Amino acid sequence: MEDCLYEHQLFYGLDMQRETLGNTGTLVSELCLGTMYFGTKTDQAQSEKLLDLFVQNGGNFMDTSNNYSFWIDHGTGDESEKALGKWFKRSGVRDKVVLATKCGARPTYYAGDMNTIKLEGLSYDTIIKAVEDSLRRLQTDYIDVLYGHIDFMEYPIDERLKAFTLLKEQGKIRFAGTSNTQAWRVAESQMYSRDKDHVPYHFVQQKYSFLRPKHNADFWIQKLLDEEMMSYASNNQDVTLVAYSTLLSGFYGKSETALPEEYATEDNRLRLLALQEVANRKSCTMNQVVLAWIMAHTPKIIPLISASKTAQLEESIKSVDCKLSKEEFHFLSNSGI
Repeated sequence: MEDCLYEHQLFYGLDMQRETLGNTGTLVSELCLGTMYFGTKTDQAQSEKLLDLFVQNGGNFMDTSNNYSFWIDHGTGDESEKALGKWFKRSGVRDKVVLATKCGARPTYYAGDMNTIKLEGLSYDTIIKAVEDSLRRLQTDYIDVLYGHIDFMEYPIDERLKAFTLLKEQGKIRFAGTSNTQAWRVAESQMYSRDKDHVPYHFVQQKYSFLRPKHNADFWIQKLLDEEMMSYASNNQDVTLVAYSTLLSGFYGKSETALPEEYATEDNRLRLLALQEVANRKSCTMNQVVLAWIMAHTPKIIPLISASKTAQLEESIKSVDCKLSKEEFHFLSNSGI
């Protein structure tokens, strides 16, 4: 494919702005493309079409994992990284992309029952091997961002930080991050990194959307982006927040769909009314307003978007042009009970 394909042949006259990641000097697009189902639910040809579209419109931040998507029929966890690797080889744009992947949540045993699953964890040796395997699948010699997928309490912090530090020294990763963890654990890790001269975390990826979950909602290993983490990031600007599950698997675009069980509250019914009001006023979709609302936060949050169809990705990309006023942001933030 011609290199000029990636030289801003925009479909909408839009171009995603670049965000500086903490104090790293690295610039990424204000939206990050999640590729969880690439290679499984979304076949290779369609995956590459979506990747092309994202890059054509200024996107350069992409997210995968070494376990996407093992839970799909006949899935192993290799598929998403392999799909990206094939695209990198064809497109030749690896050096133009900020690539994030994760380790720690790949199953060592899985028989279709999440209650009996065993995960690889975050031991020193596991992390080193996981990166070698990811590099092979991704057909690259470096990863920009490596997340610990889950904060396993049974593995000492120093063990994972030593592994991340060695991998950075070897040029196999550029930055380290953590996902599904708590603010006090991030603070503890950052202090340890400073004391021992290990690499710090520059990224924290958590679950976050416009609707507020029930107080007793069970998301298994997933951790919410809460006020404590927001406060930590506000006071530690070397950490960049990334939000996943932002659009709740397309819920906001399904007007007749009942609220997901974890979000079925009167508070959220009222928040949806406020969301619809702003969407109507701005001639945007509810999905676009949700993404615009997340991007308007302080501290800055980069939303993960995903798609299986071109129209879905086009809709999400257009959210960068759905700018909220301060009044609209506060109206949405304070809606509900």
